[in-house]
Amino acid sequence: MSRPKVSVVIPTYNRPESVLRTLDSLCRQTLPFAEFEVVVVDDGSNYEAARVAKRPFPFSFRFIRQPNQGATIARNNGVSQTSGEVLVFIDDDVTISPEALAVLAEACLTHERIIAMGTLISRSDSDAPSPFTRDALALANARYAGNGRYTDEFVPFVECNTQLLAVRREDFMALGMLQDPTGGWPNWDDVDFGYRAHLAGFRLLRCGQAVGEHWDYSLADLQKACLRWQRAGKSAVRLFQVHPGLRPHIPMFADKTPVTWGEDPPRLVIRKLVRQVSATPLVVWSMEQIVRVLERVYPSPGLLRPFYRWIQGNYMYRGYREGLRVYHTGEIE
Repeated sequence: MSRPKVSVVIPTYNRPESVLRTLDSLCRQTLPFAEFEVVVVDDGSNYEAARVAKRPFPFSFRFIRQPNQGATIARNNGVSQTSGEVLVFIDDDVTISPEALAVLAEACLTHERIIAMGTLISRSDSDAPSPFTRDALALANARYAGNGRYTDEFVPFVECNTQLLAVRREDFMALGMLQDPTGGWPNWDDVDFGYRAHLAGFRLLRCGQAVGEHWDYSLADLQKACLRWQRAGKSAVRLFQVHPGLRPHIPMFADKTPVTWGEDPPRLVIRKLVRQVSATPLVVWSMEQIVRVLERVYPSPGLLRPFYRWIQGNYMYRGYREGLRVYHTGEIE
């Protein structure tokens, strides 16, 4: 068999129906089936493997199950089981447009020293999404989908996202593959990869015609989103330990770090102090109660969005402070 042009790697964990939906979208690709292969790497799920492994597909398909080690290792493991010139990573909660594989492959093979990324549109499985979900989807689409402007554009490396990402195999290997910089989840492996690629002179190209629909389960409600941001804040401490020069490139952490007296400008000092006060349990609880009332009696996005933003930021702040305590005590979680 000749070498395929594209190798698609899909990590998955306990989402058989979701990953099957992703695979179904691959059945509608304009790229000929003979030109791509697909490997699903299951990260130690507890469902019967045959639900996915035995499903027939028109393209070359393999299902691999590994012990539970996380998505980063699953992606690298999948790469080791494939041979395509271009690697395409797709998350198991993403479905892609018919042109996506062809567009991503062409971008990688046409341009030198680039990482190609799809245009993600966030979706909800709910027929009646909550006010928070509707607002979160609108913000995500404005940021990651160009607010409806589906054109090719080079974007900052911090937007690197493995949910729909393509790279030449030789470049992926030269950059050191994906790495786990934090040892926790979420582990920022996509930002880590983007940063290493940036330092090596690569650019990140978002392809407007490689569209992916992201059925984001973390946006189901505010509490789930807050807990995810809290974990992200905690693991970010380790990320910045590995890459000290990275933090200034991620503005969301500007007011989450401790005040550096004599160095921080006055405006930043004020922002940090306000964040410290607003992240106290009583203030966060009060904000959450206000949100519940507004969602019930007057769910105006203009009123709710500032509260959503501050509440999530406060959970991230809590996580970051927790990470600092863990780091300074030498404890590893």
